[in-house]
Amino acid sequence: MDQRFKIVKKIVLDQSTCGNLDASIGLEWLCTNGRGGYACGAVAGVNTRKYHGYLVAAARPPLDRFVLLARVEDRIWIGPRSYALSTNEFPDVMDPQGYRNMIGFELRAGPVWRYCCGDALLEKSIVLAHGQEAVVVRYELVRPPTSAQEVRLLVQPMLAGRHFHATTGSGNRPDWRLDTESGRSDSLLLAAPQCPLRLFISHNAQRFSDGQCWWYNFILREEKSRGYPDHDDLWTPGALEFTLRTGRPVGLIAATRPVPFVEHAGLVLKARMREEQLSVRLDDDSFAAGLVNRLSVAADDFLVQRLEKPGHEKSSVIAGYPWFEDWGRDTFISLAGLTLVTRNHAAARSILVSFADHIRDGLVPNRFPDAADAPDYNTVDASLWFIHAAYQYWRYSNDLALLRDYLYAPLGRIIECYRQGTLYGIRMDADGLIRAGEPGVQLTWMDAKIGDRVVTPRYGKPVEVNALWYNALHIMALVAGAAGDSARAADFLGLARLAGQSFLDKFWNAAGNCLFDVIGDDGAPDASLRPNQLLAASLPFSPLPLDKTRQALAVVRDKLLTPLGLRTLAPDSPAYQGRYVGDQNSRDRAYHQGTVWPWLLGPFVTAFVRAYGATPEIRRQAWEFLQPLEGHLLQAGLGSISEIADGDAPHQPRGCIAQAWSVAEVLRCCWEDVLGRAPAWPHERLRDGAADIQAAAATPAAAETAAGA
Repeated sequence: MDQRFKIVKKIVLDQSTCGNLDASIGLEWLCTNGRGGYACGAVAGVNTRKYHGYLVAAARPPLDRFVLLARVEDRIWIGPRSYALSTNEFPDVMDPQGYRNMIGFELRAGPVWRYCCGDALLEKSIVLAHGQEAVVVRYELVRPPTSAQEVRLLVQPMLAGRHFHATTGSGNRPDWRLDTESGRSDSLLLAAPQCPLRLFISHNAQRFSDGQCWWYNFILREEKSRGYPDHDDLWTPGALEFTLRTGRPVGLIAATRPVPFVEHAGLVLKARMREEQLSVRLDDDSFAAGLVNRLSVAADDFLVQRLEKPGHEKSSVIAGYPWFEDWGRDTFISLAGLTLVTRNHAAARSILVSFADHIRDGLVPNRFPDAADAPDYNTVDASLWFIHAAYQYWRYSNDLALLRDYLYAPLGRIIECYRQGTLYGIRMDADGLIRAGEPGVQLTWMDAKIGDRVVTPRYGKPVEVNALWYNALHIMALVAGAAGDSARAADFLGLARLAGQSFLDKFWNAAGNCLFDVIGDDGAPDASLRPNQLLAASLPFSPLPLDKTRQALAVVRDKLLTPLGLRTLAPDSPAYQGRYVGDQNSRDRAYHQGTVWPWLLGPFVTAFVRAYGATPEIRRQAWEFLQPLEGHLLQAGLGSISEIADGDAPHQPRGCIAQAWSVAEVLRCCWEDVLGRAPAWPHERLRDGAADIQAAAATPAAAETAAGA
């Protein structure tokens, strides 16, 4: 029976983990607000990254993010004795060491810490308000001391006021000022001319003590390991003093607009209610239910609203936290898992419309950068992923009208620009295949670059680009037919037949029983064993016969598959690098030269189930490829999936602690291929005679309706 599955929301850590610095300092929590802003930190309570903070707010949602409230310095007093809650790392010393008093940690709607101070028990929690730049920091005395002594709490807000890619030092400290003219005893107004956002702090403290000063030389150990500046300075306006009693929570709200503390309960309720809404529909006894439901909650972290002009917002996707922007390629690879599996069709439609409005010369934006208003277009595959994502939307929503009435023209423009030639040497050759590339420009998803040198250039005809091209031509033939454009539909099919035959002739590596990775402009193939060939076997329209799919999968499984994803290069390659460590240049050299990417499990599992048949036994085997990720949810970014991992065992998680396409593709393939819950593709419904394609549009989404999505 199809019913709403109860989300296992909480991630629980006991004292052996959260009170152990070595264990808890590498575990990170994340909350997001749907506007690009977030809160993030280590379970141990110490900031280890420049990106950590209780309130990191977007000045131009979802970008241009600033660390406002970096953390708080908090301590309780029971009679004459004090107990630290916070933990700081300074050169050669941890001071204070509040983690020693920590006995438990839970990740609910936000992080919750439990501290044992003497025989008193205290709970601290953080909740980020969805749709607002506001964070609630809350304290509650769960168990009073048996001595019946007064319990006092001192909290010092610690402010940064810097861009989240920066650190603060002697040359760039914001000139923070505390506005004392408001006359209010329950709020503080803080502003600095160097920071575009002001900070309002409301509270229910008994007393505020003005103590404006800078604290110097916090150590950010993760930045140090990554070769970046690792010292940071923070400013405090003073201390808030509370008296703690059981049943009477206290705390503060930090926000970019005035939020009276009386709204505290409402903000917490709004955040928790939103989490309750985030689930998919599963049977209670589904063996993959735990992973699917946990990831359906994580998926919402990446969906944001892009403020394109006042009062006009469109949906987009942040590629990863804590430092990525919204990227076109990542968005469309992620769209099915983040929005369609979770039945958020409105967000999917808004994303498609938003990016369609930014197409230029047949290219969708590669990314919307923090430092500029104009998007970057340096990608060959994002536009083809866009067409694929539109087809996935049709599959799940049955809303053919959006494709037929609104997207048909921009999608057709993509095909024509690729066919005739567009930016960066992207064009269709006489063999019907797409070639791309020019010196100094990285166009595929393997896009690491050191100075002017592209680490993995892949100039010529990349295998996944041409698999996506073949797929896109078939999709456009269906859409053209639905639009009544039979001549164009026939043209698309003719191109697809040409591209499909050329693909088999040129990409099949008979000696290796797999596909070449790139066909160079000189016709020479690159036989490097990479996972890009998986796209040829996993897309709904595949140019690869079943027997060759099975052969390629066997090779890829043997050489590239790991418990956390697929390596980007086989270990026996001379260029293989098994660890993603060191400064940026060292890491960029390894980024696609052996480093493991979890998102590739999506096409691998899809190809596996398609190649061997969706029987119960094959689905069980597919689940075995994904099951190790259940354990990964308790590593690195709690409850989410990391960007990458080392190619060498034990495959240490690296990069961003929460990556959109990692979460999305694992969720999608688990839902579609392991559990078999996806609807049939439109071309499968037509083949089976279920309905005429012209009647498949259930939503009367005319162009003007789509434009307002």
